[in-house]
Amino acid sequence: MSFTTSVSRRSALAIGAAGVLSACVKGSSKTLVVGDQRGGIQALLEASGQLKDVPYAIQWAQFPNAAPLIEALGAGAIDTGVGGDAPFIFSLQANAGVKAIAAFRAKGDATTVMVAGTSRIKGFDDLLGKRVATPRGSIGHYLLLAGLKRLGKPFDAIDITFLSPSDGRAALASGTVDAWAIWDPYAAIGELSDGMRILPIDRSLTPGLGFVFGTDASLRDKRPLLADLSKRFAAARLWGETHREAYAQMLTKQTGVPITATRRYLNRSVNVPIPIDAGLIAEEQGIADLFHDAGLLAKPVQVAPNFQQL
Repeated sequence: MSFTTSVSRRSALAIGAAGVLSACVKGSSKTLVVGDQRGGIQALLEASGQLKDVPYAIQWAQFPNAAPLIEALGAGAIDTGVGGDAPFIFSLQANAGVKAIAAFRAKGDATTVMVAGTSRIKGFDDLLGKRVATPRGSIGHYLLLAGLKRLGKPFDAIDITFLSPSDGRAALASGTVDAWAIWDPYAAIGELSDGMRILPIDRSLTPGLGFVFGTDASLRDKRPLLADLSKRFAAARLWGETHREAYAQMLTKQTGVPITATRRYLNRSVNVPIPIDAGLIAEEQGIADLFHDAGLLAKPVQVAPNFQQL
């Protein structure tokens, strides 16, 4: 089901739930309706103390992942939220008024390719002609496309099978696919629970960009609140890197991911706030162009108008 032409049943339910919250505070310039995912913004802000003395009300709306969160933003059901670069790019085809207002980057091995522990696959080149699972339009999908482009190979040189993270893990564990392009915490769980192995890849293939989002309406009506929340989130990110054990314990409590897996992925990658500048916008444009070249976008998109400095 296309992101730009329709909303999945799960997304519609999530947007409806967020809409109830939004309706409760509609018209209030002193309340932010914030989209979140389990173990996401709220948990980190609470653990780092950044929710103390907030001079406005926050209503939280929970989503299963970034795509329906961004759909809810476009529908006007929430004011802000956090998500990755790929779902943001796909939202731009709908001209829904979603804007990236702050940025951060995951540095390290957060996104990778997993293979079975006994697999003969040793490097990215060995994936040619193999079946690799990944969610469609995800950063894992981008990693595969970028690797193929780097090798000068056509985009169908890898048999990419589109599966959710849980289905991708099951497919690799059962041998239905040869590899799995995925990110943490799924990668860490696959390592520790299933004996999977991380494939060495060129880290430059994974930009690791994430954004805090706003909308035309929330930027018009609640810009000071968005600016304050973005600053608190950036401070919380920095806190998480200097208090990793406390962060790990909090995440495990929120997500149910085993503490050993949580510690593993927190200790191999970092999320740092970065400025929205010409270099970042050019990087995001390159990701959009690659998705278009691979036939995943119905039309080219220009990302620059969808960045908004606070």
